[in-house]
Amino acid sequence: MNHLEFIDQLEITNEVPIANTISRDTFYKQYVNKGKPVVIRGMTSSWKALEWNTEYFKSKERGVKIPIKMGKIEEGRKEQMLLSNYIQFLDKYEEDLKNGLTPEMIGYLHDLPFFYMFPEYVSDITPFPKELLPKWYWSDWQDYIQFFMGSTGSLTPLHFDTLLTNNLFFQVVGKKRFILIDGDQKDLCYIRGWRWANIDPTKPDYNKFPKAKGIKKMEVILEPGDILYMPSGMLHQVHGLSHSISFNIDWHTPKTARNGVATLLKGAPLKNIYYNTLLYLGLSLNIPAKRIFPLYKSYLNYVS
Repeated sequence: MNHLEFIDQLEITNEVPIANTISRDTFYKQYVNKGKPVVIRGMTSSWKALEWNTEYFKSKERGVKIPIKMGKIEEGRKEQMLLSNYIQFLDKYEEDLKNGLTPEMIGYLHDLPFFYMFPEYVSDITPFPKELLPKWYWSDWQDYIQFFMGSTGSLTPLHFDTLLTNNLFFQVVGKKRFILIDGDQKDLCYIRGWRWANIDPTKPDYNKFPKAKGIKKMEVILEPGDILYMPSGMLHQVHGLSHSISFNIDWHTPKTARNGVATLLKGAPLKNIYYNTLLYLGLSLNIPAKRIFPLYKSYLNYVS
């Protein structure tokens, strides 16, 4: 089996609903409060970012090296390089694929606080639908973004977000396939190291992981301009179906922040408790984000 083929053996349940734009009130009542995912379309259609290409990024190079994840994502091994150099590898890889070759997989630009590091790109993603976030995040929403750029065949294994945050995922260039599993099925996924699953939902080994037979999953393919909302604790596996650029924001409500703090009793890393406590204090006691963020911003490197 090559890296672009999938063998799907878990039961597919209901499709992820799709909304053509959405109001803040509907988003929270129908999805956030009920812990249900949704794909939102039509809210980023005017973004300049939807026209991004590799030449655009190379033209804005300013000599800052960034970490590229090498090998398996969950191992966290990184190599520092210029964005323009990484893009050269990407272009060569995609060209080789088009020519029928089977190039060796390259690294993945994964979980980078890109807009915090390169604020000159923020104008490309405006107007931003910040109304989907709690108001506490509105003043500096761009600082919470984590950025992804990768090749056809990139893979992020099945996991849940470490702080049990909600997740707004923005697909900008190319396509990605998400496999989603509700957090209440976590015990069927054979979790290791707090948040990574031992099973591969595209080809589960039922002899080794018999409980996985009970898993029900949802699937969705994101296209440029799509926003995927994933509720707190939802497991997801992500497949790059093409050269892809995307980003997400991990965010809490007071309720999910409180639940995140309570994971101290469930074996979460102590750093998780620290970051969740900061967000809980900000959201619940209305401590301004500008006072919390200097203490929280190290999370943007920790999560990667």
